[in-house]
Amino acid sequence: MTFHADVPQHADMAARLAPIRAHFVGTLPPRLARLAEFLDAAETEEVSPALMRQLQEDAHKIRGVAPTLGFENLGRAAAVADELLDPWHASDGAHPVTDQVIESLAALQVEIEATIAKA
Repeated sequence: MTFHADVPQHADMAARLAPIRAHFVGTLPPRLARLAEFLDAAETEEVSPALMRQLQEDAHKIRGVAPTLGFENLGRAAAVADELLDPWHASDGAHPVTDQVIESLAALQVEIEATIAKA
């Protein structure tokens, strides 16, 4: 007779998280597209505040979910971007797009691409 305590819990948890992880990875391509849009626009210095707010929301959501699902590097990159994008969180105005913001979003793009490739 096998008792529930005899079954490795991590295997059960991984099985339960698999569809959630798959769904999460499925949400990444549109976010990746917005990052590409930003990185293209950042070179011309014409970045809309609405896009910046959306990127902040994306980074915030990724930051909250990715580590729980085992995507630690993605979560760390999103956390950095979320902090730097905070001025756009509740603002309709333009804020300076610093090199640090651009670098953090480029790093987030790399982590999203790596996460999609591994999935």
